[in-house]
Amino acid sequence: MQQDLYGTRLYVNFSHLKYNIAYIKKLAKNLKIIAMIKANAYGHGDIAIARTLQALDIDYFGVADFEEGIRLRNHNITLPIMVMNPGINNISAIIENNLEPVIYSNSIFSTLIEYMKNSQKDIRNNVRVHIKINTGMNRWGFNLSDVPIVINKLASQKNITIGSVYTHLASAENEHDDTFTKNQINELIKAQEVFQKELNHPVKTHISNTSAFLRNFESNRLNYMRIGLLIYGGIEHKLLKPIAELKCPISQIREIEKGDSVGYGRNFIAESKLKIGVLPFGYADGLQRALGNGVLKFYFQNQLIPTVGNISMDSCVVDLSGVDNISVGDDVIYFGEKRPIWDLANELDTIPYEITSTLSRRIKRVYVH
Repeated sequence: MQQDLYGTRLYVNFSHLKYNIAYIKKLAKNLKIIAMIKANAYGHGDIAIARTLQALDIDYFGVADFEEGIRLRNHNITLPIMVMNPGINNISAIIENNLEPVIYSNSIFSTLIEYMKNSQKDIRNNVRVHIKINTGMNRWGFNLSDVPIVINKLASQKNITIGSVYTHLASAENEHDDTFTKNQINELIKAQEVFQKELNHPVKTHISNTSAFLRNFESNRLNYMRIGLLIYGGIEHKLLKPIAELKCPISQIREIEKGDSVGYGRNFIAESKLKIGVLPFGYADGLQRALGNGVLKFYFQNQLIPTVGNISMDSCVVDLSGVDNISVGDDVIYFGEKRPIWDLANELDTIPYEITSTLSRRIKRVYVH
């Protein structure tokens, strides 16, 4: 459909995406790339992003849950897909759709083994799994003390192969935590060595996220890099290009008098005559309700325009009193080339991941080639 039919639009620049991938591959050297496209490709549109990355010879995709993986398979994405957070109730769906589960607990592993034992379907002899090790994040994963149990289970299963052993860095972006980060890497390497010794074959590893990769944390000891924000240019870096820009139009302009209120709860009362504008962008679109009353500012022609009143489900209101040359239909920018997402994130005391990944699917994605 024509893009001009839509109000709020997220423009995604595929030329910038391809540029970023070329730069990443240059830095990666011998590392294979696991592209994280969970959460609708961090809000950018999973199918369109996956198709482009597949054509650019990415090695692996990472998703959060089985539904994200099945959605990719249903749209002819053929690359290996790692499901990072499987549950005991969806192991069968993961295997039947040729997805690769992360095994992070004994219950998940036992469920997989039981399913494969009892399944009436033809199970391939090379169901591939990835073993997650907890090295300090204290989220999902086996502790190092659990590794012998995992190895015993693996050794007893002829139709399960190990795709990788990995962990997740807790604070790679923080140079003050470098000792902790290096210790996490060393713990993973210890686990890898035990797996290789006991299983008598090479075992691949990955640990580097965007921050670790950019800071070159001992990548020569690993096989894969696992990146998300780097792909989308959501981090301030002189050699990367942000791929997205979100614009929304002024849908109505009105003047209000001193004492008039704006929005639910009447939390904003005008202290003088004001010109305000309504934007079709609310908390159902991913704009947090707490960003009203001046917390958030949109960009328009070198000016920052603050919100007034509470954010509504489908709209928000901005103060246009200091803007003379704006009309109904003109676009304001939430983030983009002239309003970098990392600057916006700093102002809102959050991170770029949260801003893009919470954008709802009803926002029109416009792909620019």
